[in-house]
Amino acid sequence: MRSHRLTEKLCRFEPDEVAEVLQAIIVAAAERRGDYCLALEALDVGLLTRKAGNSFMSDVYVCAQHSGFEELVRLLSRPGSSRVFNDAGESSSDEIPSGVRIAMAKSGNRDQLTRMFADTNPQVIRTLLQNPVLTESDVLKLAARRPAVAAVQREVFNSRKWSARYAVKKALILNPYTPTEIGMKIVYVLMVQDLRFVAESRDLHSWLCEIARQRLEG
Repeated sequence: MRSHRLTEKLCRFEPDEVAEVLQAIIVAAAERRGDYCLALEALDVGLLTRKAGNSFMSDVYVCAQHSGFEELVRLLSRPGSSRVFNDAGESSSDEIPSGVRIAMAKSGNRDQLTRMFADTNPQVIRTLLQNPVLTESDVLKLAARRPAVAAVQREVFNSRKWSARYAVKKALILNPYTPTEIGMKIVYVLMVQDLRFVAESRDLHSWLCEIARQRLEG
């Protein structure tokens, strides 16, 4: 998996070097350089923290601050979603055991699959996204669904098959329930008309809107 490979490589460096590498990735992604866009998407701050440790990541954060790497500082802060869905109750599908729902997500029954878009279990959604019956239109509905659970949005973004599609990226970043740290990885590959929409949005995180405005001004 790309995230694991990138994390392993970053763990070999010192904190100041990690800060330099990550900032270079962000800058190159902003220039729409393909490999760096993929690297930015693969960056999983949570995974890196678990592997390198909190003390190491704290040093990376301080190095980024001292170096004036504003975009990196924000990304390392892991801002939450602009809106949060507090799923106090379980979705109707939760009356069915999760193991059964995972099996159902592998089926070819479209009516059954469509109903599963409301499922809030990440494992069910992960299985659903791997189903060959699913279409881009289906995934767009899932990515744009409101309210949405952050873990579900992460599964869509982490799907290499679907997140590679521009329309899916756009649906994710425009959904205020998508974790802002995901949006901060997508904003660098947006087309001008979509950057304008993000910059003027009142629903999205202010950091995301500011990055979009800076991209337009640059």
